Amino acid sequence: DHYFIQSNLSLGMYHVGQPRWDQNTLSGRLKHFIAQVHPKYILYSSSQLDECKLALNEHYKEGQAQKHPVRDLWRAQYAVYARIHPDTGHVVPAVFSMPGMILASVPVCALMVMPGNSALLGSFYQVVNQSINAGFNYCNRNASLKTSTAQMVGGYVGAVGAAVTVASVLRNAITNSPRISASVKRTLGTFLPFPAVASANTLNMILMRNGELFNGIEVFNADGSSAGVSHAAARHAILYTALSRIIMPVPVFVFPPVGVLIIEKISNLFTRFPKSRLPVTVILSSLGLYVGCPLAVGAFPQKLSLPADKLEAGCKPSGDLVFFNKGL
Repeated sequence: DHYFIQSNLSLGMYHVGQPRWDQNTLSGRLKHFIAQVHPKYILYSSSQLDECKLALNEHYKEGQAQKHPVRDLWRAQYAVYARIHPDTGHVVPAVFSMPGMILASVPVCALMVMPGNSALLGSFYQVVNQSINAGFNYCNRNASLKTSTAQMVGGYVGAVGAAVTVASVLRNAITNSPRISASVKRTLGTFLPFPAVASANTLNMILMRNGELFNGIEVFNADGSSAGVSHAAARHAILYTALSRIIMPVPVFVFPPVGVLIIEKISNLFTRFPKSRLPVTVILSSLGLYVGCPLAVGAFPQKLSLPADKLEAGCKPSGDLVFFNKGL
């Protein structure tokens, strides 16, 4: 049932198995993921998601094509995309789904780019942020093969440690530099989360999904049949997901500080209303998250392919290409 859900949910113009938007283009993938991040999907219960799956499955049964309006089918489809794991068919916890992760990250990211954070407070925000990322990475990994608890815990500890370490090293380098003025240090401090989060996000994802590198992931032929387990495919999936993790923090941790600096230059808003800095930063961070996450996960196709001659000897491809889930 889970493979049916993964492969045949797209009902665009009733072309079974084809996404609503062209997944070979960046704009198509952006539209596809933007449609999944609506906060309403967080509120869907397991029974509601089961109803969505049932409606989609009924659509393909002979003689029942008109049972559900197309609008309801689209709504059901994107609820499933947002909350159902494509490999396991299981419900992803709301907070670790894409819409849930974005909503949970808004206050944390906004506080991270606020000026004047102490080293201790900055480290605390990094721990919270990477904890959210670790849960998201694990719950949205390629789950064709199981990851052990030891691998999961080791990945989490390593990722959180990396985030705090990178942030602390950069903070100390800026703070202790005699060549940087106090005002410049304050400005650089607001951009400090970007390199820390970009590097930590990447390491976080690699460590949380290291089981894929050790065990390989399942690859499929064009007809959906299994072609075996491949370590080469796992390396490709991790590589492209790592690149997306570098893209993701740009709108979140660069645009808000730049926006705040621009507002400071062209108006006296923060002088007249000092308490307005936090809500403005929250709004800018929210916009950055809702742009950055779809942009990052849509930068590369979700379904990747690999030439059959790149596979290990144990794999049994039936054509020139095999396909696999990249993971988020």
